[in-house]
Amino acid sequence: MTLAEIIRDIHGLDAELTKLETRYGLLSADFYHLYKAGELEQSRDFIQWVGYYEAKLERERRYREMMYDHLRELRRQSGLGAIRLIPEQTPAGAS
Repeated sequence: MTLAEIIRDIHGLDAELTKLETRYGLLSADFYHLYKAGELEQSRDFIQWVGYYEAKLERERRYREMMYDHLRELRRQSGLGAIRLIPEQTPAGAS
């Protein structure tokens, strides 16, 4: 999985989490704490919410791991100069 794919996944998961947070009036981190403590019932929405949230946490962990490696390489390449970030190329017709 590439960094770009991980970033897209995180944004997609955020969209799903936002829907649930809005529906239940609770941010995902707070929901997750209550759910893991056994204070919430087992509903279809809640099981799905846990899945999305855990997937997001895993993607963020993987992102940080890959990004730190990438930045380390960019620092090595730049020497004492500024790090140069180059935008990703998007396929024709994609936005």
